[in-house]
Amino acid sequence: MNQPKRLSKLHYLDFYILTPYFILCIIGILMVYSSSSYHLLDSNLGTASKAIKQTTYFLFSLICMAFVYRINLNVFRKPSIISLLLVLTFLTLVTLPLIGTSVGGAKRWINLGVLLFQPSELVPLILILYVAAHLAKNDRLVPFSFKNHQRSLLICCFFMLLVALQPNIAGASMIFILVSVLFLSSGLSPLFMSLSLLGFVVIKRLGTVLLLSIPTDWMPEKFSYLVTRFEVMQNPFIDPTGKGFQTSNAYYAMHNGGFWGRGLGNSIQKKGYLPAADTDFIFAICIEELGLIFSLGILFLVFFIAARLFLLAIKSKNLYYSYLYIGCGTLICLQVAVNVGSLLGYIPMTGLTFPFISYGGSSLLILSTTLGIALNARGSEIREWDRQRGENV
Repeated sequence: MNQPKRLSKLHYLDFYILTPYFILCIIGILMVYSSSSYHLLDSNLGTASKAIKQTTYFLFSLICMAFVYRINLNVFRKPSIISLLLVLTFLTLVTLPLIGTSVGGAKRWINLGVLLFQPSELVPLILILYVAAHLAKNDRLVPFSFKNHQRSLLICCFFMLLVALQPNIAGASMIFILVSVLFLSSGLSPLFMSLSLLGFVVIKRLGTVLLLSIPTDWMPEKFSYLVTRFEVMQNPFIDPTGKGFQTSNAYYAMHNGGFWGRGLGNSIQKKGYLPAADTDFIFAICIEELGLIFSLGILFLVFFIAARLFLLAIKSKNLYYSYLYIGCGTLICLQVAVNVGSLLGYIPMTGLTFPFISYGGSSLLILSTTLGIALNARGSEIREWDRQRGENV
């Protein structure tokens, strides 16, 4: 019997991931235009200039996603390739003090002309590739132990420390949680997982109490912002015209929106009251203009992508792909949770953007590449199943 014709890899695209991604990016372009137009007009600049840039970033991200989708993922399982990517990332981070660009008082960006690139955003993706390749190197589930994973743990801790010293404590915390989830998924007892979670909560609470109660004169100047952010987290209205200016105005924006919103373009807080309205606090503008109901729909689309990735991880028969799905899904969940959590005052302000919605090419490029890797894994997996079925016919 003739074997069925093998289809192109494009026929195996997972539209449960791709469709929400397109919708979110289109909403993002509209919200970037709306949230930035007043400030641009006040600065005698084109009101659509940032929206046009965001559209350009989106198109470039699509090209990168398509490129990542077409390559063979097994390339990233080779230790030499992963080591090279880690070294390149390290070198990029090291050069920041020399060629870095300061934004908002932090020197974490490199000006590439067409966009400001933040190398620390690349670290989680590289570590996902590295840890997934390490955990699946024998194509079997190896229970976690410090002896088995000593080298990979040291590498992850090194990059975590490197990001924290920028300073970028939020980014380092995200890397810690991301790597922890990947290692936990390799096979740990429920007791160990429960104790780890309890320990993390206790350490966070004790850290907050100590940071706010002991003198902080010994703290280096570039880390002094942590005390202010923890104070604002405890009470956003402690100084509404000073320390709590951003968070309190974000609260006002969400209150103004109510359930149904003031209408697209009708935000009050973007008119000089809420800083970074098109980046860190764009979700507050979404609630103000589009309302709580529509904004919950945006959250649903993001978490739908993450839930789809976790479902694929559970169903996958390829251990390496399963770890990739878990890592990509966790990264998206963390970025949403940190952005919205800081917006609501549950965690200190972090300066982390909302996935696919906030203005900026660096974040959109990295997240699009992340989804490209997940789509590649899914397409490769289905194609392999079809090949096996064809051989069995």
